Amino acid sequence: MDCINQPSDSSISLLSLDTPASLRPSSAQSKPPTKIWPTGAPEAAGSDVTVNDPELLRALCLDWDLAKSEAFIVKIPRYGFKALREEELLVPKNTWALEEGTSELVEKYLTTKPVVDIRDKRYPIRYVPSSAWRKVISPEESVVLVDYHTHKIFAVILRDFIEVPSVLNRFDKASAQHIAIGRNVRKGDPGHMAQYGYTAGARSAPNFAWARNLDKKYSYDFLASHNHEMMSAHTLVWNIATKKVPATIIAGFRAACADMPKGDWNTHGKLKEARVSVDAFSGQHELSGLELGPPSGVCAGVYSRACHFEDAPAKGPWVMSLTTNYDHLNLGGSFYSAKYGIMIKQATNTLIVHKATEWHGTTVHDVDWFDKSLVVQHRGFSLLVQNKLQSTWNKTRLARSCKDDVGEGDSEGLSSTEQQLSVRYQSRIV
Repeated sequence: MDCINQPSDSSISLLSLDTPASLRPSSAQSKPPTKIWPTGAPEAAGSDVTVNDPELLRALCLDWDLAKSEAFIVKIPRYGFKALREEELLVPKNTWALEEGTSELVEKYLTTKPVVDIRDKRYPIRYVPSSAWRKVISPEESVVLVDYHTHKIFAVILRDFIEVPSVLNRFDKASAQHIAIGRNVRKGDPGHMAQYGYTAGARSAPNFAWARNLDKKYSYDFLASHNHEMMSAHTLVWNIATKKVPATIIAGFRAACADMPKGDWNTHGKLKEARVSVDAFSGQHELSGLELGPPSGVCAGVYSRACHFEDAPAKGPWVMSLTTNYDHLNLGGSFYSAKYGIMIKQATNTLIVHKATEWHGTTVHDVDWFDKSLVVQHRGFSLLVQNKLQSTWNKTRLARSCKDDVGEGDSEGLSSTEQQLSVRYQSRIV
């Protein structure tokens, strides 16, 4: 099997989003690996790697106790807003939002771009001036947004989230690389979104497994390295968030994935602690003994979506997104809460936490979408728990248990439901 392949030219464009050639896999071919897909824990750090440097732990705020965390959170300005009814939304459902001053080329693109499915309808477009929003969160503001009546948090925005620039830069490279090699799972929207971590599989073939939706086959060594880089970013963002994000949100994430494997590098729950590799202080570092993050994530670049909401676990309907790179000269790509009439301006190193179950979206970038060679700087990744992940994990775990207990093809002693699940899932177990 020829393993390492260069991504096609079509992926090095606006839609694969400014990924430098240095971040892409080498075109050199390697010897066929004995394993096709990496599993298990990442390899141990070398002798030239500093492990659990106290200075780095302090710089990343990982040494904070509960008192320090609460002191940080209480200082973040809070604003209360009344929720809007659906008919009052500034951006109605299934409508593209364009910021004031956006070029007519963007409207032309949205109204003429090919549809993924001929049954899909083109969404209407609405220009929204800054003055129309109830509040525009500037690129420098960190805020906590709460419902005026219930006093419950509906969004958190934290600027300068990772306080060590070299750590953020390494995570930005990992995100850029995943956008370059990961298949776009939202082809109907402008930009590119690629999954990583555990997924529930397709609707027609549910299966709890590590996302493998890559554009081509890559070598075992490359995938092992890339998975570790991506999960290092995922895990460290989660651990910093446990120190800086209000406890109710963290508790919601934990409750939503309490009974399933976390972001454990494809070991199906065998790992109990995470290990992270980062660059800092002109050297390579490893942080061990960290808490495993949520099981799923997505990387996105120059991505926009019309006003929508998503199904999410009732216990933890949150999505946590880190912008690793954003050109301040851009217009567009701003996140908005349609339910509360709030727009949040983007900036590099910004963490946004919001409820997926409430009306929201992203303004469309003001770029020439017809120019496929155009380079635009806006990317990042999100931590989340997919809606059907728990039920799919339960079924997959039952199928594995059935296979271990009675052997493949032996259904004696199983209920009819267990027999069906065993037959259905055994062929997909990873």
